[in-house]
Amino acid sequence: MKKNSKFAEKYQESMKNMSDRGYSEPVPDHDRMRDDGKVWYLPHHAVVREDKPEKMRIVFDCAARCQDVSLNDCLLQGPEHTNMLLDVLLRFRTENVAFTADIEGMFNQVKVPNTDRDLLRFLWWKGGDYSSGIIEHHRITVHPFGAKSSPSIACHALRETAAEHGSDLSPEARRTVLENFYVDDVLKSTSDEATAISLIQELKILCQ
Repeated sequence: MKKNSKFAEKYQESMKNMSDRGYSEPVPDHDRMRDDGKVWYLPHHAVVREDKPEKMRIVFDCAARCQDVSLNDCLLQGPEHTNMLLDVLLRFRTENVAFTADIEGMFNQVKVPNTDRDLLRFLWWKGGDYSSGIIEHHRITVHPFGAKSSPSIACHALRETAAEHGSDLSPEARRTVLENFYVDDVLKSTSDEATAISLIQELKILCQ
């Protein structure tokens, strides 16, 4: 960070964005000294795609090992809730008017229970000021990208959303969530534009 001020600025901005959105929080004082074996610290680093150099993603390494154990070693992967990609693509080609969309930060839309958040701790400088030398303890409040359990949990949450709230909307909206999503991407075709626009609006409401 000292060598690259732009890198440091983006890293700080990404961390602040996580906090502002409620994706992370300071470890409460009463949990700081928790000693029941359910505390884990995750290292983190930045990933920048060559085709999108202006965009940075902070990755928390759930596969990092300490004394030959990683967090992912201790997590269950969970059942496979993802639709087959071939099925989604074939359904996508059945009608005349098509649309695609994705759920923004899908894993981050699913909260981790308070009792489990100390397994997702990380260290960060106070206020993002790495020159201060003041280290704070934080923890992730949502399912992070890179955790072995996150894909199954996020897909389960999406399907449960359709099951619990789908009756408030059209049957087609519920069916779209169950059959036309590939993880966080929806690929859907309809008979005409009016139907597509109506369905898009319903999907937004349902996912909210």
